[in-house]
Amino acid sequence: MKYTILTFGCQMNKSDSERLASTLENLGYTATEKMEDSDLIIFNTCSVRQKAEDRVLGMMKEMAALKRARPDLLVGITGCMTRISSTRKSERKDQLIKRLAEVDLVFRIEDLPKLGSLLKEANPKLAMREIDEAELKNYFQINPRYSNKFQAFVPIMTGCDKFCTYCIVPFTRGREVSRPLAEIYNEVEQLVKNGCVEVTILGQNVNSYGLSWADKKSNQFIYDNEQPFVHLLKKLDQITGLKRLRFTSPHPQDMMPDVVAAIATGRTLMPYIHLPVQSGSDEVLRRMNRNYTAADYLKIVADIKKQMPDCALSTDIIVGFPGETDEQFMETYRLFKEVEFDMSFTARFSPRRGTAAQKLMTDDVPAKEKARRWHLLNDLLKEISVRKHKQFLGQTVEVLVEGFDAEKGVCTGRTEHFKYIEFPGTEEMVGEFVPVKVNKGLLWMLKGEAV
Repeated sequence: MKYTILTFGCQMNKSDSERLASTLENLGYTATEKMEDSDLIIFNTCSVRQKAEDRVLGMMKEMAALKRARPDLLVGITGCMTRISSTRKSERKDQLIKRLAEVDLVFRIEDLPKLGSLLKEANPKLAMREIDEAELKNYFQINPRYSNKFQAFVPIMTGCDKFCTYCIVPFTRGREVSRPLAEIYNEVEQLVKNGCVEVTILGQNVNSYGLSWADKKSNQFIYDNEQPFVHLLKKLDQITGLKRLRFTSPHPQDMMPDVVAAIATGRTLMPYIHLPVQSGSDEVLRRMNRNYTAADYLKIVADIKKQMPDCALSTDIIVGFPGETDEQFMETYRLFKEVEFDMSFTARFSPRRGTAAQKLMTDDVPAKEKARRWHLLNDLLKEISVRKHKQFLGQTVEVLVEGFDAEKGVCTGRTEHFKYIEFPGTEEMVGEFVPVKVNKGLLWMLKGEAV
């Protein structure tokens, strides 16, 4: 039996797909990239933005055609579009099963240990290996099928307690629960022993690790007046053989000075922080339920730049949020200009079904105006990006090589500042650290020569 996983969205979804692949292979499936050869196709979905959801829904016609050619083909959906783990035969069904005739099963990612029984329910004739659900214990204890040996995503928590008014994640992934530190440490330590040199720890609000109501109730995250996330960073930083430690995504509300200090002084922590601001308007931030002001955000940025003057910063921004006036958008524009973000993932607001923004607010900014605001920010980003990339000219940067293009004879990778770079190289360099002298600073990337 063969399976295909189609992943949409953030690094958390990519990490989920690695655990999903491992589970399927334990059940007796083998991977294929050709959907026409698959016996099982699973969409790991994102519903943070309408575009990602539309891509999944837009593929249902193709699924219908594949099912006509292969009547026993099963189609499943997991990720942020799902609410109820169920099959077409379940008494209580997820709305996706009711809406989409092509879908046979839906499961919340934390219910991954139940996938075998859901597949059996969808098709009792399946000849799968039997796995006791008790053996899988929980989602976090499923060993992932990593895409390569030298890099890994490691989730340190699941769920979200922030309840931003535009976001569906708390309803699809549940309330925030952190993994025990020892469990995370052991996973990272084993990865490093197996050759991993760069680890990215993940959470919906990664720096609120150990701070949720459930976490405090467990009494597992008390570390002598030290924030649990800071304590975790310091512990992982001590692992011999680990070269780079990254994390995403933090929330400004929990970005305390001791977190910044831990990043600035850590041996493995990189000079790059992704810190979503979403808006530069206090009124819009209030309606978004972000629990900080623009001044609070700028204070954090000032602290980062004081402790790490060369730190690269990226962010997330939503334009056209309900009620956003032109002046409120210009507050975002001015904040962007002041911070000088290296990168921004800017989205035009689209209401997500089930959120407070969709239920209680009117999507009153016209699409044309959303586009105008998006282009203004993108033009500013381009201006800043080129200028910042040119600052690397003549510098020698350390690159972790992630890929090799045989046709071009070019290696690709990331610098410590998370800058994408290309340089002439060989396939043997993949997974290695290579010093590269930068000779071109382009719009979205650097180019150079190995030295």
